[in-house]
Amino acid sequence: MPDAYVRRGSEGFMSPWWKRPGSNTFVSAEEMVRSKYNSFRQLLSLNNECLELLASLQEDLQHVLPSSDALGDRIDAVFEKAEGAVAALGKLTGRRYASLGASVAAQRREVQAYIAACQELQTPRLSAWLAEVDLTTAAEVGGKAAALGEIKNRLHLPVPDGYILTAQAYRQFYDIPLWTFIRDHTRNVDLNDLEALQAISSKLTERVMECPVPRAIEIAITERAMAMAKSKPGFAVRSSAIGEGKERTFAGQFLSLINVPIELMVDAYKRVVAGRFSERALFYRLSTGSPEVESPMAVLCLPVIRARASGIMYTRDPSDSKSEALWVASTRGLGLDIASGQISVDLFILSHKRLYPILEQNIVRKEVEILPGAEGGLIRKPLDPHEAEAPSLEKKDLQLLAECGVRIEQHFKIPQDVEWALDENGKVWILQSRPLALAGSGPRIKSPVRGEPILAGGRSIFPGRVSGRAFLTSEPQNLAKTPPGAVLVVRRATPEIVEVFPRIVGLVAEWGNPAGHAAALLREFKIPSVFQMSGLFEKLQPGEPVSLDAVQPRIYAGAFWPTGREEAPMIQRYREKAEDPMSRRLLTLHLLDPSAFSFRPGGCKSAHDVLRFCHEKAIEAMFALNDSELDQGLHTSKKLLTPMPVSLYVLDLGGGLALEDPQSPEVQPAQITSRPFQALWKGISHPGVTWTREMPASLSDLASVMAGSFNSQSGASRALGERSYLLVADEYMNLNSRLAYHFSLVDACLSENPGSNSISFRFAGGGATRYRRNLRACFIEACLLYYGFLLVRRGDLVNAWLKKAPAEETEFKLDILGRLMACTSQLDMYMTSVQ
Repeated sequence: MPDAYVRRGSEGFMSPWWKRPGSNTFVSAEEMVRSKYNSFRQLLSLNNECLELLASLQEDLQHVLPSSDALGDRIDAVFEKAEGAVAALGKLTGRRYASLGASVAAQRREVQAYIAACQELQTPRLSAWLAEVDLTTAAEVGGKAAALGEIKNRLHLPVPDGYILTAQAYRQFYDIPLWTFIRDHTRNVDLNDLEALQAISSKLTERVMECPVPRAIEIAITERAMAMAKSKPGFAVRSSAIGEGKERTFAGQFLSLINVPIELMVDAYKRVVAGRFSERALFYRLSTGSPEVESPMAVLCLPVIRARASGIMYTRDPSDSKSEALWVASTRGLGLDIASGQISVDLFILSHKRLYPILEQNIVRKEVEILPGAEGGLIRKPLDPHEAEAPSLEKKDLQLLAECGVRIEQHFKIPQDVEWALDENGKVWILQSRPLALAGSGPRIKSPVRGEPILAGGRSIFPGRVSGRAFLTSEPQNLAKTPPGAVLVVRRATPEIVEVFPRIVGLVAEWGNPAGHAAALLREFKIPSVFQMSGLFEKLQPGEPVSLDAVQPRIYAGAFWPTGREEAPMIQRYREKAEDPMSRRLLTLHLLDPSAFSFRPGGCKSAHDVLRFCHEKAIEAMFALNDSELDQGLHTSKKLLTPMPVSLYVLDLGGGLALEDPQSPEVQPAQITSRPFQALWKGISHPGVTWTREMPASLSDLASVMAGSFNSQSGASRALGERSYLLVADEYMNLNSRLAYHFSLVDACLSENPGSNSISFRFAGGGATRYRRNLRACFIEACLLYYGFLLVRRGDLVNAWLKKAPAEETEFKLDILGRLMACTSQLDMYMTSVQ
């Protein structure tokens, strides 16, 4: 060190002093270390506060659109604290990070501009005519209404006139005032606890019904209804959630009300919105990872068609995407019970070829037809025997339907699931169209027969072969008892079964409509399943192992096939979008690997990156104290009284010691109150390990030891045998030691906040030959990897890390590390091989 930076102390030794930046005063090594530690602690605190803010923002962005009212204060706080972390890192390392500061400022400007733009772009329109919408307005009117508008206005196929209450109306009615209520009640939901899910659903539904509809929305509902009602019957009030009808169908999860009179339209609107929080809708949304903010509830209002027949059309065979078949499920009157699987229906299978010839048909007896009542609501009228036995559709009707279906599929370029109605004049009306959930493409390989099946027959809904224990239930309320890994056996497949999808490997039903919601859900979640298999409750025993072949379809006794399946993805906190600065410049962590070349100031693309960079570099700076200030000596430190063969001196950084006499030059281990030190010391002083042992060394080994004792090992800058240092604070320690001819360093934080917790460990050197030192390093490496440390070993040098573990785990790992340090002392003198 140059003479200008040292002076001779009163005891005659050379004491280091450092000049403060921009001043003529000098500070001692102890002051410099304490200053660095204070900056380190400040940085940790800022980092933890920012991470909590980021987590809350990620959660809330699942429930509310970016806005200054809801998020602005927290966003500002993140950037302010990130700037503070950059400043603290500069003090800790003695470097200026001007580029990091500039990055934080640029990120802040971009995010603030984005929020302002989002608020300006939000449409004020609360309602729209169906004639005004198409697929380009899906984010405003929802998937169902947008698809109908596309069919009406682009394909010019017959779709009833109607109107939509937009997503903006939903936000003003319920979402913006009460999004925190939704968030708090849907946080950490146990999807396996169906009773708790029911209670949450009831609270949310009640809250919706308690909320008054804003006057502007009430006017939009009634005025548009009155404009249509002069020549129209009652209305169908249906959900049109944003995202509905895309890769997640939401089939059967929301409420539809049919034949609502004008005076009840406002109440019907509230009920449809409340249906968004039904048990099955909540479960579906949570289990498929659909954020609340991505599915606000627009509501579609259509005049009710007085239907002679109605039903569902699949433009392809849903169990075979390569087929050229088109399915039509039909019944008399309104087909409200078709999708729920409550009634039997006529099934027609047509060819896609010109004139659409009928390939197959199954005509069933139809007992009643559903018709709109004169004063609202629905009536069920018994059919006379002739109508009950007759086909619900004629050949010309089927050809009209098939032509519409093929045109819709060609327009959307994907097979479609179409709802339709045939009015009393024989005109076809399209009421809904969405992508068809197909069972998958490619050949379905027949499974080899495993002896005689218990049961055979039925219709495959989704192919596959799985094994599990049979769980039989006739009542939907018993679904909550379904055990994990079960093959669920039910009388009738209904949409409620979605609640237990994460638990089951397969499903078999005695009854169920292949064109219904339950079938669509089973295909979407890729659950091997079979409908219309008779005799299930007579032939199967509860709890017995069974194998379901949903390709044939058949059920065998015993377990022959895999019991697991790929589960539906659960909640994803926030999906990054390239065009979304909230994600790209604030939330997303791009710096994933601290050893990567991109882990540098220029690689910090977001505030999250800046925090990660500062945190990692701060830990490195404290870990590297041995290479700077400590090498000069800490002369106010106290000698640790310990039986270990090491000269260890303790410096209190704040709250690390509890001494009766603060002036005492010595300290006992029990007087060190540092939490991480006590955890490490518990292992170091463990009765099962020893620091001394008889040395069975050869003459050449001893010569190696003697040579090593006069030189630094593995780049250590202080000679072995010199002072070792222990820096302590209440939740921090840094042990820098030259112990028994090797160098070891432990830097650790231990607190109740996992984000602050870390262990850094370095071990190098030894007294034996290089080969034996390397053997000991291999042993240390194996032990630390077993206990979950990240590690890099080069020769006899071991660097290991454990970060952000809970307090108990960090404490335990420090205990293990202390034992390892003790038991490997002088171990290189014994090791001659490694297995």
